[in-house]
Amino acid sequence: MGKRTGAPYAAGLASGWVKWRQRHTTEAVVIGVTGRTPAAQALVLGRPKAGRMRAVGMSLPLAQQVRLAVAPLLHAVGEGMRELPGTVGGLPGADPVRFLPVKPEVVVEIEVDQARLEFGRYRHRPRVQRVRGDLTPELVDDEH
Repeated sequence: MGKRTGAPYAAGLASGWVKWRQRHTTEAVVIGVTGRTPAAQALVLGRPKAGRMRAVGMSLPLAQQVRLAVAPLLHAVGEGMRELPGTVGGLPGADPVRFLPVKPEVVVEIEVDQARLEFGRYRHRPRVQRVRGDLTPELVDDEH
């Protein structure tokens, strides 16, 4: 939050304060897909932790360009849906998110508003920027 130093405090929505978020880019592994329609499709994202893949969040709905690039690269694992705890896909107390698991073989670049995970997840839903065909899941570090 910020405002001009010489501006007095004013109550209300148009008080002169400006809110901005710093954006960071990082990579994540696609471990699932949500949504029944293309407009609602999002990716379940994972990062390695202690030798296994752990869900760290769910992306915002995918832009058509990203959806078209990532869809042919995904391969379902089994035929059943799984549930992701609401705390990974949203806020504590949120309903679980149903998703179709996929083989963890696709890496995507994501835009997040925090440099590090908070309680093992992204606080806000990341935006998928692009597929990182030059990276494999083994190259995604577990530090972020």
